[in-house]
Parts: sequence; structure tokens; C-alpha cells
Amino acid sequence: MSKSNYTPGGLETSKFAAAKEPYYQGLEAIKGLGYTTEDYIHNFPCFTGHLTLARYLSLFNCYQKTLGIAGHIAELGVYMGACSMLFAKLTQIYEPNAVTQVHGFDWFKGARNLSSEDRDNLTEGSYLEPKERVEALIRAQKLDHILKIHDLDMASEAVGEFFRKYRHMQFKLVFFDIGIYEVVSNCLPYFWERTTPGGIIIFDQYNIDIAPGETRAVRELLPNVVVRTFQHGWIPTAYIVKE
Repeated sequence: MSKSNYTPGGLETSKFAAAKEPYYQGLEAIKGLGYTTEDYIHNFPCFTGHLTLARYLSLFNCYQKTLGIAGHIAELGVYMGACSMLFAKLTQIYEPNAVTQVHGFDWFKGARNLSSEDRDNLTEGSYLEPKERVEALIRAQKLDHILKIHDLDMASEAVGEFFRKYRHMQFKLVFFDIGIYEVVSNCLPYFWERTTPGGIIIFDQYNIDIAPGETRAVRELLPNVVVRTFQHGWIPTAYIVKE
């Protein structure tokens, strides 16, 4: 449960209000127990909260549903790269000889030019992470042949230029890890067209008060599709299978 992803006093997010304080109290207690960095890396279930674990299980379940479908994987809104790196490592395990790659899209300037509805729950400059540090982390784990980072403004025509440059590119799994209306409304038509039938598009904050712009964009652009949710999940909240 990330502080930046939790909005007290909302509608859907208020469901988790009771878990907020115990979670952070436990987090502070763990920090004082003297564990090493290696302990956190190699024994992460000892420290990860159940909502964070549910998040990655939701992504893993969607990934499993796409095995056998042609296409790459994309994440829009890379931030520190956790989800992109999860997908890259899953391809190492399940698709070691396939051409599947992971493409992460971000402009690495944090949240900017927010609409009025986005400003209710996001602050200018939030989710800022240097591209250089993300790429260094990728190289340190020797994932740079699988995971490709694209630095572009996702609310601009740069997205269209990317798809015109890579005319062959298809996706089987696309994760909208960004709830800003302008980004979702600009990118969704491009990625929907390039998603292979049977592929999945995941929405991080559909039908939740954290990012109402994401729901509005999906409602406008894909009004007749079936939007599914996760039985055990928190965020991401929804996904669509392209029939």
C-alpha cells in the first residue's frame, strides 16, 4: 500500500482506511529490526504487504492468460520500473526462446499538465524517477535485451510517431499504469489497434476515485467492451480481453 496511491476520504479508497495505520506502524517496526538490503531482496515475502503482493499476483495472472498469444508487452507509466521488470523476468521464466519483449513508456518528468479531475488526487511532479537510474537497474540485472525503455510524452503525437516507426509491432499485454485522462485517451486507440485478439489491456485505476480520468477515457473510447476485475486484487482494478 503506497502512500502516493492512497487517498483518504474518498469513496473506493475509503474501504482500505482501516488498514492504513496498522500497515505503516508495521512498516516502521520492520525498519528498526536491522535487516540488510540482501535480506529484503532474497526474502521479500517477509516484508511485502498483502495488497502489494495482490498487485503483482494480478499482473502475473494476466500474463499467464497471454501465454501462447503473439505480441510484446507494454507498460505505460514506468516510474521505478517494478512492473516492467516483473514482466521481463516472467518472460525469462516462461518464454526464454520467444521474441517477446517488454516496452516501457514514460517521459520521466513526473506528473505534469494535470486536468482538474486529475489534480484532485495527483500533485505536479509526483511519480518522478530519473530515467538513468531505471536503466542502470535494468542493466545491473542484465535485462536490457528484453526490457526497452522509451522516453516520450504519452499525451502527444509522439505516440503516433512511435507506431508509424515500428509498423510491425503487436502487443499481447498492455498495462496502463497511469491514470491521467489525456494520456489514456491519447494512447488507448493506438494500443487497442495493435493488441492481438485474445490479448489483454490492464487498467491500474479504473472505477476508483484515485484517478477518475482513466475511467472516463475508457468509457468514451471503449463503451461496449466487457471490463473485468480481479477477485483478489486491489490495484490494478480492471482488465479487458480483446475479443
